[in-house]
Order: sequence, then C-alpha cells, then structure tokens
Amino acid sequence: PFKRYQIQAVWRADRPQHGRYQEFFQCDADIVGSDSLLCELELIQIFDAVLSRFNLPGFTIKINNRKLLTGIAELIGESEKLVDIVVAIDKLDKIGEDGVLTELENKGISKKAIATIQPLFDLKGSNTEKLNKMADFLSESKIGLKGIEELRNIFELLNKVGFNMQKIAFDITLARGLNYYTGAIFEVIAHDIKMGSICGGGRYDD
Repeated sequence: PFKRYQIQAVWRADRPQHGRYQEFFQCDADIVGSDSLLCELELIQIFDAVLSRFNLPGFTIKINNRKLLTGIAELIGESEKLVDIVVAIDKLDKIGEDGVLTELENKGISKKAIATIQPLFDLKGSNTEKLNKMADFLSESKIGLKGIEELRNIFELLNKVGFNMQKIAFDITLARGLNYYTGAIFEVIAHDIKMGSICGGGRYDD
C-alpha cells in the first residue's frame, strides 16, 4: 500500500464553533490501497508512539466500528436515518444522554427505537465483555457482526505485538460525525484536561 504523512497548517471549511480553531497545525497519516487490518494496527501504534514521546500524563485511544452503528440502525428499523443517529450519538460528550435522546426524537426516530438503543450509552466492562454484549445485541445483523469480527481481530493483533491494552477502549458511542467511514474509527482523548479529542480518524474504503 501507499503510505504518506504530512504536518502543516490546515483550515476548517465548516462553520467554526466554540473551542474549534478555524486554522491549526495537523499531522496526517494515511494508508491507501489495502483492506488489511494491519493498517488499523499500524495507526494505533502511531498514536501510541507519538503521544508517548510527547510525555503526556495519560491518554486513551477510543475505537469503534461504523459497521456496528449501521447494524444498530438496521436492527431498530431506522437504516435511512443512520446519519442522523450517528450525528446525535457523536454529541454524547457535549450534550449528555438526555440531549442525545431529545435530538434523536427531534430527528423523527421512534420512541421504541430510542428505548432499544438507550442501554448502549452505558455499556460497562472490559473491551471483550463489551464486544460480547454488542455481539448479542447485533446477533441478527450481518454487517454488525462483521464489525464485531473486525474489532476482535484488531484486539488480537494488538495482543500479538504486546500492545498495552490499558491504553485502548472500545466505545460504542464513538461515532465521528462524518458519514464516509466504513470500518474502524478512532479518537484519542488526553487525561486530566478538559478538551476534545486530540487525534481522530478511521477507515473509509469507498
């Protein structure tokens, strides 16, 4: 595959909001031309290596898979509202659970569908335990189970290379607002500081 990185000033094209700079420096790393999950492994290792060398007091690499979110929308009978669901869930850290539930209702998601997904906002346990719970929830969704399989394979690869698994957390509420992602999605949060994610990205194969 083709791999590249760049570090340079970038500018947001969207409407700048509170706490979001319109101009800032960004480091991009991209892999093009491979469907191997080794790409996800390598990007997680990049997050870890770079941020560790910055001597941050602590950080967590959050991971999810868009196939799980697609499966959830499919199971609750709201596939055509996938983007609305993703955009609402993506605001959980900012507007809280009640705010997300209100936004979902305002977007026309049925109360029955909202009640079905609400328990997912408070998923507890280890990464494996949470993945197992999601596998049960998505047992009738082919695409959802494909996402579970991909995440399990990524965790297996991380274990094989001796990665510190305390640094990575499966989070079903991680959605990332952009709708072009097709697989794993990432965000990194720094501990002991109130700010948004310091890294983000994911796979888009289309």
